[in-house]
Amino acid sequence: MPNIRTLSPNTHLLQSDETLTINKDWFEPDYWKTQNALKGTGNGRGAVWFIHSSLGQFVIRRYRRGGFIAKFNKDRFLYTGLKSTRPWQELSLLEHMRALELPVPRPIAGQVTTGFGFYRSTLMTETIPNAQDLFDILKANRAHTLDWKNIGRVIKRFHDHGIYHSDLNCHNIMIDNANTVWVIDFDKCEHRATDTLWKQDNIDRLKRSLDKESKRHASFDSLDAQWRDFLEGYRG
Repeated sequence: MPNIRTLSPNTHLLQSDETLTINKDWFEPDYWKTQNALKGTGNGRGAVWFIHSSLGQFVIRRYRRGGFIAKFNKDRFLYTGLKSTRPWQELSLLEHMRALELPVPRPIAGQVTTGFGFYRSTLMTETIPNAQDLFDILKANRAHTLDWKNIGRVIKRFHDHGIYHSDLNCHNIMIDNANTVWVIDFDKCEHRATDTLWKQDNIDRLKRSLDKESKRHASFDSLDAQWRDFLEGYRG
């Protein structure tokens, strides 16, 4: 479980990697910009920054709300204790999955700032080097270069260990230069008892994301054969 350290009366550090001397500055993109280590930004459920420094390569993600509520509350969540916060839960799940030797990013730390019954928070994980997400690979018309049976086998490993991914899609699966398959973004994910219903829901969600992006991007190959290979790998 992450180690808790209080940085100020309202700010708490949740640290998974005890080898690094982390402080509040680490969660501020402007700090890394002054170190010439801010290498890019990304989109997704939260605001994302990519850090390449002498201390390591990290991804910083600020937790943001989605849907209608985000129109008037972008990043505040009800505070009921540190172990109920999203970074604590995500770091804890990442630590558990790493112990199972599942291919997920190495957890580094999280920061939680509380006030008036709410909290804001940020997560830091290690970058997966030399990797692209499945979406970018497909958009580049390289679906035929992937081992879809292996992708299916990797997803099956997560399911066999009871890992439920709440938003499994083609943006959250990454492939590195060694063709290793990684899964990322475990916000609001959890360990569950084995059940074929949620497993099938995960598979269906991934298929919907592929179909959705195929309709949006003409560069996507037809994925019928690839999806059959994925299912063959998943089913063993």
